[in-house]
Amino acid sequence: MTTTHSVDRRSRRGSIDRLDTFEDAASRAFAPLRMRTTDNLPFQGVITSARVDQLVLTHITADPVVVRRDATVMGSSDPDLIKVAWHGAGRAGVDQRGRQCLLSPGDLVVYETGHPYELPFWEPYDTVVVGVPSARFGAHADVLRRRVAMPVRADIGLRGLVSAMFQGMASGEVGEDASGAAQHHMASALVSLVCAAFSDTVPCDDEDPLDRVRAYCLANLGEPGLSVESVAAAHGMSTRYLYKLCRAGGFTLARWVRSERLARIRRDLADPMLAERSTSAIAARWGVLDTGHLGRMLRAEFGVTAREIRAEARRP
Repeated sequence: MTTTHSVDRRSRRGSIDRLDTFEDAASRAFAPLRMRTTDNLPFQGVITSARVDQLVLTHITADPVVVRRDATVMGSSDPDLIKVAWHGAGRAGVDQRGRQCLLSPGDLVVYETGHPYELPFWEPYDTVVVGVPSARFGAHADVLRRRVAMPVRADIGLRGLVSAMFQGMASGEVGEDASGAAQHHMASALVSLVCAAFSDTVPCDDEDPLDRVRAYCLANLGEPGLSVESVAAAHGMSTRYLYKLCRAGGFTLARWVRSERLARIRRDLADPMLAERSTSAIAARWGVLDTGHLGRMLRAEFGVTAREIRAEARRP
């Protein structure tokens, strides 16, 4: 559903009321935040937002303002979003986790709702912001969190595709009339492009070894032989050290691999385009060859069996 919230200085003269309306619209789209103007001039802004498969797509044009999310508005029930912004116009900046940056038109930048941030917009600005539940990024979420306030140019190569996609979102309604499966694929494509766009923004020697391990596992989920032993060997480390790394990261590798496989099996079972493919073939694609216990594993993970997932997908 697309909603547009506009503030017109011709219709209302009370700048505080207008800013409050704009602040409320932005808070409802993402998570609670505060805004203030940098001068005493009347304020005008427009927010157009849409939801596509859990992603919040928002196009914002507004007069100069400072946006702040801090402890005074943050709550435990707030959505955990990684926000990816394409900056179209105006001088602006991002301040989060002790890192500050300046944005130029055409930049892509990441920040997150889980930590305080400040976004100063010193000039009238135009931006497209996509709020993505951090879980949608999987293992890449931690990588992106380490890249907050590190803008990248988005006018060439792969990042040019991301920029074009964001600009397409700014041009009007995106994907609302598409089926649930189509929206899911579009959202997945956007998430993948964002991961690729930021994958090389930190030197390799600064990368967490757990990031490399999880990236390797995600790239090899379809291999039935994926195991602690094979992962350790691929990274030139002992299994004992790998267990220690995962323990420090708060997870068990085998359990995490199983969850990632089940998530993809569930996605494919629910995809109408794969309706003719057998459950066993879908499971094998993700490295699960023994389907005798697949139904129980899916129910334990998601509360539904493979048969129930496919039945739900067939409903009009």
